[in-house]
Amino acid sequence: MVHLACSYIPYEIPLAAGIPAARGVFEGPLPSTEGYLPRDFCAYARAFVRQYKDDDVVAIAESCDAMRRVYDVLRYWNLARTVYFVDVPRTRDPDAISFYAEELESLASKLLNSEISPCHEFSERLMLAINCMNQIRKELSDVFDLVSERQLSAGRGIELVVNVNQLLADFRSTHDAPEAVPCLTHDSEPGMFDTIIERIRGMISQTVSEPAPLSQDRSRIPVGVSGTCLLDSSLIECIENAGLDVVFIDSCLPSRTYDFVVDNKTTSRLFHALAEAYLSKAPCPRMFQGTERIKRLYELASDHGAKGLVYFAPKFCDQAYYDFIEIRQSLKALGRLPVLLLEGQYGVGKTGQALTRVEAFREMLEGR
Repeated sequence: MVHLACSYIPYEIPLAAGIPAARGVFEGPLPSTEGYLPRDFCAYARAFVRQYKDDDVVAIAESCDAMRRVYDVLRYWNLARTVYFVDVPRTRDPDAISFYAEELESLASKLLNSEISPCHEFSERLMLAINCMNQIRKELSDVFDLVSERQLSAGRGIELVVNVNQLLADFRSTHDAPEAVPCLTHDSEPGMFDTIIERIRGMISQTVSEPAPLSQDRSRIPVGVSGTCLLDSSLIECIENAGLDVVFIDSCLPSRTYDFVVDNKTTSRLFHALAEAYLSKAPCPRMFQGTERIKRLYELASDHGAKGLVYFAPKFCDQAYYDFIEIRQSLKALGRLPVLLLEGQYGVGKTGQALTRVEAFREMLEGR
């Protein structure tokens, strides 16, 4: 299995190589990292420092200083047999896209254990993987349209995203695990990925058919959620339990992973298409696109009628702290949109302190 450490690393490449892949989605408590990393590293970075199985691959993105140190630690202490470093640009200009296309092609060659560029057969499988992920992204984007329309609670939406991520992690060969989803091997048919899509559609149908009473009360105040990385769903549940409706989530887990498509018309430049799509998706705080990010948050709030924004920063996340200052000042200047800063570790939404602060934020919004 390939453990992806960032939403900028494509699912499509490992899936086309016939290897299950999933974003790192963890739950607390974290494994002991004493002696491996300083204590003032964010929970998400520390969650990656653990003993992996021999057949696991960890793909670490150049997203921040902490993740660079995670890459060093995994290699130095032999915690993972195979660790790849993916150098993700911070811009999306033509040079950055060309560079990242080469970086992704290099990642594909490493996963295929090949010193040469991926062959034509792999390109065909990569196209199938791109089409599959495009369909998955569309299906999940439609689900979060229901969240924005307050027809489905955001907590249920996040739960669905985590389950889809786990489904891709269980992507296995039928010869190894007959009950699991088959992977795309050299002799596979396009129907293999159709099975994945159908299973995901079944999960979506079950999710949206179950009642979600929290999102039916129109007197509840709509808010948005943003930040660097949403560690778990407990924060969303906390916000909903405090009497607010989350109408959009600008974070790595849902929107920045699924709210875009990859151009599948240019079959001869698939790595370039992947690089362009992933670098052009909704920017996160690591990208040098602060003005665009602020404009997008303001438009999201305006389009969905959000009366406030909850900004979550994993504790010790430097990028989140820098980003929050600019976001708060700019949103205040644009439309006086109140912003609440919450920080914490895994399970922060289960703490009384977080609930108290969110309830106070709700009372302030009611007063406005």
